[in-house]
This record gives sequence, C-alpha cells and structure tokens, in this order.
Amino acid sequence: MARDKVKYTNLAIAFVVAAIIFFSGLFLGEKITSIKVQEVGQFQEELRNSLASLELRYKLLESNVCEFSNFNEFGEELDALGSRIANIEAGYDKDDPRVLSLKEPYFLLEIRHYLLLKEAKDKCGEDYDLVLYFYSNDKEQCKDCDNQGYILGYLQKKAGYDKIKVYSFDVRSESPSVQTLKSIHDVIQVPAMVINEKTNTGFLTLEEVEEVLKEG
Repeated sequence: MARDKVKYTNLAIAFVVAAIIFFSGLFLGEKITSIKVQEVGQFQEELRNSLASLELRYKLLESNVCEFSNFNEFGEELDALGSRIANIEAGYDKDDPRVLSLKEPYFLLEIRHYLLLKEAKDKCGEDYDLVLYFYSNDKEQCKDCDNQGYILGYLQKKAGYDKIKVYSFDVRSESPSVQTLKSIHDVIQVPAMVINEKTNTGFLTLEEVEEVLKEG
C-alpha cells in the first residue's frame, strides 16, 4: 500500500509539473506572438516614414541624376529595410497578410531605385550590374528560389554592393508595378533573373550567373 501511495503521489506530481510546463508554454507562445504583432505595427510606421523620406529624395534627383554620386547611400538604406522585413518575415508564415503589407511598398521603392540607377548607368556612364530577381516563397511553385537567392547574395557580397545591385520581387505580388515589370521582361516562371536587361528563366548555378554577368 505504501508503495502504491508513493507511486500515485509521484504520478500526481509529474502531472502537475507537466501541466505547469504546458500552460507556461502556451502563455509564453501567446506573449511572443503579441510582441511580434506589436513589432510589425511599429515597423510599419517606421517603414512608412523611411519610404516617404526616400521617395522625396528620389523625386529631387530625377532632374539631375548625373550630378549625384552617392547612390550607395540609398542602396544601403534600401538593403537595411529589406533585411528588417526579411527578419520579421522569418518569424511569421510567409503568406501572413501583415508581412505582405510590408513587402508591397518596399517593392515599389525598389523599382524606383532601380529606375534611378538604370538612368544613371545609361546617361552618366555609371558602371555596375543591375539584377531584377523574381522569386516565390511557395515551395511548390519554386523549390530552387532560396538557393538562387543565396547565390545572388554571395556574388553581390563578393563583388561589392556598389558593383552588383539586386532587386528582389515576390512573383505573387499583386502590385501593378511588379506585374508590369514581369510583363516587360517576359517573366513567366521562377526563379527568374533579369541581368542587365537580359531575362534568364530557371535556376542558374554560381558559374552560370557569373558568366551572364561577364557578358554584361
């Protein structure tokens, strides 16, 4: 009897401990989710302010693009915004409406920056490679997109961010501007890269991307 009593006591203690751990986990999970939601809301406001500031500067530069040389400053700010969006995206379902709401205005800013640098390259003799990268987070739609993105990131870091400019767009974006870019460059499947105005469809190895970059 004594053994049975000890046994039941141990089981009761184990049950209580397990229950505490379980409910603590639920509470912690809800707390983390709440913090993440607040983080997204705060970042949305910061993003709006940053986008407004960059957009205004772009407009001021449109009339005298060749007189401005510090394009890297804009690129660094744009990359910083992109990195923060990616970090938030990693903590959510990639199809979460809150994440998508962050990406859409960012895509528009990327296009604006791309057009500005394209004009500087065409008119002012600036020397760099421009890459439009179309991807999808849907693994069924694109199983190679992550690897293609890693390759582009590696090459950009290797050559220098002032030498290779990469602009990434979710092919599922409903933005009319992104859809227009896809149409102009005949992007019908992903991964797809428009490297210096030449469209490359399907996954390219590191060596293949380097070869396309050499061709200019």
